[in-house]
Amino acid sequence: MIFLSFFVLAVFVFFFFHHLLQKSYNDRTLDEKLLQVQNQCSILANQILVNRFTIDTLQDNLNAQIDQLANVWEGRILVIDSNYKIIKDTYTIDQYNYMVYDEVFWVMRGEKDKNIRFADDYAEIILPIVSSDKVVSGVIIATVSMEDIETMNTYIDRQANILICLFSLLALVAAYIICNISVRDIKKLNIQIAGLNEGHLEKIDVKSRYNEIVNLVDSFNVLFDKMQVVEDSRQEFVSNVSHELKTPITSMKVLADSLLMQEEVPNEMYREFMSDMVEEIDRENKIINDLLTLVKMDKKAEMNVESVNINALLELLLKRIKPLAAKRNIEVVFESFREVIAEVDEVKLSLAFSNLIENAIKYNNDGGSVYVSLNADHKFFYVKVQDNGVGIPEDCQTQVFERFYRVDKARSRETGGTGLGLAITRNAVLMHKGAIKLYSEPGEGTTFTVRIPLKYVN
Repeated sequence: MIFLSFFVLAVFVFFFFHHLLQKSYNDRTLDEKLLQVQNQCSILANQILVNRFTIDTLQDNLNAQIDQLANVWEGRILVIDSNYKIIKDTYTIDQYNYMVYDEVFWVMRGEKDKNIRFADDYAEIILPIVSSDKVVSGVIIATVSMEDIETMNTYIDRQANILICLFSLLALVAAYIICNISVRDIKKLNIQIAGLNEGHLEKIDVKSRYNEIVNLVDSFNVLFDKMQVVEDSRQEFVSNVSHELKTPITSMKVLADSLLMQEEVPNEMYREFMSDMVEEIDRENKIINDLLTLVKMDKKAEMNVESVNINALLELLLKRIKPLAAKRNIEVVFESFREVIAEVDEVKLSLAFSNLIENAIKYNNDGGSVYVSLNADHKFFYVKVQDNGVGIPEDCQTQVFERFYRVDKARSRETGGTGLGLAITRNAVLMHKGAIKLYSEPGEGTTFTVRIPLKYVN
């Protein structure tokens, strides 16, 4: 396709310039001939004025000169006096007759300084015979053959067509060579991409002199790296899910086997083991529910957007969570700087804020405090959740939003955490076209800042 396009373009350019040059040459040749005829007619007009329009009775050289000039032009010359009488006709057909028609009349009256018209292969030029006092005393009508120009144009056109054929052949060869060179790197790229489709997961390695190919390879490799990261994340996620779901089942199996291996187990032990098994079942159920929530968000679940009073929403969430804080004597403070009405999905956003506030309580010290604030500007609203708890190490801060990631695995299991809460929170915020940031110092506490647009943009 590239080869054909290049060839057609080259031939089109050849024909275009051929037409342009030929037209330019034709126009210039015609203008030069007409100018030459006008100059020679002006010389005749001066001689006629000198002889006072007595062509036949004057020297034979003027009469012969007019005849000779008509023969050179392969045409006809008429000399007409001020009475519109033809005093010279090289064809002698209309000599001494009168000629009055519009073009002659216009020139004779001075309405036009000349008149040129074309018919078949001839050009008719009407020029005034003007005396020294600027009075038109007559006109000269010269009919000139244009056949020599047509013959020359035909010859030039024929030669140009031969050159176009030669240039087209050269363009064909050049197009073939250039296209082969230009698509060679693309063929290599296609071969390596085909290898990727067959399962050979390697980066594209194509050296090219063309910047476009180099940029394409670089873009493809960047995409490949992202896909590799996604694939590694998927495999790690599957591994983590398997481990997290297997752990409660293993614990329940150990508890059940312990009961089965003992005879006459006291009721108190049965009750204790069964209570532990119920806790493991609840933990398993919580992991499954969080996984389902995360999967729904990953699938770009439909957003049920409506106008929500964010102040009332946060107050309701804090009312539900405060009993959890009261058990550990943790103070929860809410500060609102203004009333905020925003277009959000209330269920998803409630889940996100609940996770942040619950984490601030779970990973806090007994007797600590949690500070929740709400503010807004003309475009976004901001929710800040700050605690003075254990904090998050700097090397872990970039990973806390990953699925199943836990800073302190032992403490997470004690508090009932699944490692999915912050991943769910981040997804919910991103679905609202918002952003979430983390600031933390180990031993001093953690602050999460959420920014969400007031108007939802789909």
